[in-house]
Amino acid sequence: MLLTACLGRSPRAAAGPPARPAFLAALLLHVILAPARADLAALAVLDAASGYEGPVVDYLRRALGGRQEIDNTGSLTVAFGSGRPHTLLIAGVDEPGYVVTAITDDGYLRLQRLAASPPHRNFEDFFLAQPVRVAAAGGQIHNGVMAALSVHLQSERISPPRLDHPEQLFVDVGARSRQQARQAGLDLLDAVTLEKSFTVLGDSGRLSAPWISGRAGAAVLLALGRALGQAPPAGTVTLAFVSQQYSGHRGLARVLQRVDADRVVWLKHGGGPRPAVSPAAYSRTQIADQIAVLAARRRLELDREPPERLQVPAFAREDPWKHPERAAILGLGVENAGTPVEVVSAPELEKIRGLLAEFVGLAPPTGPLWTPPAASSQAAASTSTLETLTGIYGVSGREGNVRRAIQDLLPEWARRASRTDAKGNLIVELAPTPERLFIAHMDELGFQVQEVTADGKLWAETRGGGTPEFSEWHAGLVHSPARSWPAILLGGAGGGRAHRVQVDLGASSAAQAADMGVKAGDTVALRKRFRTLLGGRANTRSFDDRIGCAVLIDTLRALRPEQIRRPTWFVFAVEEEIGLRGAEFLAESVRPAEVYAIDTFVSSDSPLENRRMAEALLGQGFVIRAADSSGATPRAAVRRVAELARQRGIPVQHGITSGANDGSQFVPGGAINIPLGWPLRYSHSPGELVDLADVQALEKIVRALVVD
Repeated sequence: MLLTACLGRSPRAAAGPPARPAFLAALLLHVILAPARADLAALAVLDAASGYEGPVVDYLRRALGGRQEIDNTGSLTVAFGSGRPHTLLIAGVDEPGYVVTAITDDGYLRLQRLAASPPHRNFEDFFLAQPVRVAAAGGQIHNGVMAALSVHLQSERISPPRLDHPEQLFVDVGARSRQQARQAGLDLLDAVTLEKSFTVLGDSGRLSAPWISGRAGAAVLLALGRALGQAPPAGTVTLAFVSQQYSGHRGLARVLQRVDADRVVWLKHGGGPRPAVSPAAYSRTQIADQIAVLAARRRLELDREPPERLQVPAFAREDPWKHPERAAILGLGVENAGTPVEVVSAPELEKIRGLLAEFVGLAPPTGPLWTPPAASSQAAASTSTLETLTGIYGVSGREGNVRRAIQDLLPEWARRASRTDAKGNLIVELAPTPERLFIAHMDELGFQVQEVTADGKLWAETRGGGTPEFSEWHAGLVHSPARSWPAILLGGAGGGRAHRVQVDLGASSAAQAADMGVKAGDTVALRKRFRTLLGGRANTRSFDDRIGCAVLIDTLRALRPEQIRRPTWFVFAVEEEIGLRGAEFLAESVRPAEVYAIDTFVSSDSPLENRRMAEALLGQGFVIRAADSSGATPRAAVRRVAELARQRGIPVQHGITSGANDGSQFVPGGAINIPLGWPLRYSHSPGELVDLADVQALEKIVRALVVD
């Protein structure tokens, strides 16, 4: 049965990843990755919002020896050697995030930034409709999504809310009430961070992750700490991994006060795309000059920059530098600074590591700073048809992989009855001509490459409707015929259906992109992962309409051919998101009496939506999509399906929403169109969220209709 494995999980498992202290997760990453010196890959994906840096600090403590101390800000210092000179090297460990300030009656989390001002002018946009992680006080990590507006429901609103302000931010963890959220361990002061992925761009050693520049500095110091543990320096070297760099540099200020150092180098997060050095005060310093000389020896081009004024909390000392004449600030070189797709260069980081090693009197380091962790030889087993299908990419017009997966999932008797038409629709024909037709679509939103520029970047145009801010500045994949390439989506241009986004896949030229097999016509999609939430709810991108496909597959798998007495076809259509094209093609030659389009019911069950229409609630059953932008279903047909559901004890809702459905294409040929769906929050976004019980109800009514 559809989702049996998902729905059969224990309540604890359904709430998200198993509860365990954060330090155990960090330790596990260390055990797996440290032997390969993949520290940066491990550090980059740990959750450590400003003031909540425990997972990163625990990882570092277990990776390092030395004399360790954690101060009142949560910053870690590790000292090696003794005597003078005393060198202090500093890097941050935190990331920008939010803290839970309230839990609403209906279970949503309200937020406040963990910074007096946003670290980037588009900071709130970066979280819109994105998967997030909520760190509870007991060590549990809960999956959630940042609530967003469904594009279908906005055209007739007078004044939709602004989503670029904390006042309109809600985290949906799947809870139905404040009590359910609290019973799961959620509370005020829990930290909320963006779900992160680590991306290797091409073969040049360019590495990307959300706000990776801070963790890159920590990885450089960690590599030095490993070397210092083997060969103690002349004098004292203290490595400081400081907290709260995004919320006023509290950790930096405390370390500067309590460590009496002769010279200080701070590996600053963010900055420009090229490595740079600057003094800590408005005058040249010997430390900055010395670093510039060492860099030149190593053929590392360092820009010379003036000092910058640090943002400090209200009522704090304006300048945290105790002895600025002894200090220098070293920028690592960061592309897309301040965004979830910051990029650092591993070769340049290795040069900086060598520079600092020489600065503290260590022998030149050997071996790479970063190597990729070994790929697992075992793929994770999927626990349901739905998880299998949502894990496959199939942008409109490029549904081949989805079609092949569906064919593999069909029972043998249905596979023998299937064919693919000239448009690419997969059809299971259980009669020469259909009296009724069940249809779901295989495609998903994404982009198609229109141009490869001279510098190797791509310009890609939207395939299907959507909100540009949900895609820009996030990790994705470029799908060419030969393979898929990790990539990052940058800023865009234009708007609406013609919106274009720039894509960086790691190529340095158009010729290199061609060598990678990437060309115009290839597709681009955001990364996705099936995630369970509280209360039997789930999130991933492309629930629209992989749920419909999964329902039809599992209906066929649960039945024998002789149970389907009326002439019936099952159709898995292409190109629905760009104009119902697959259904339109099929409707030219097929004239069924009834069509059941199995697709999303875009729901206003959200704190951001107007409940004037589309009010089908999650957890209350499947939905008869009685009317939408493409037409209405006769009320007698609505009543007939609703009565069948009640007779079978299947929870049912009906309502009116926006958008079109494939079944509408068969109405001119004489069909009665009866669209069936499930309520979906945050449609056409990475935050799509469903209640799996509604999906189970949908499968039950489809099965009842098939054998009716």
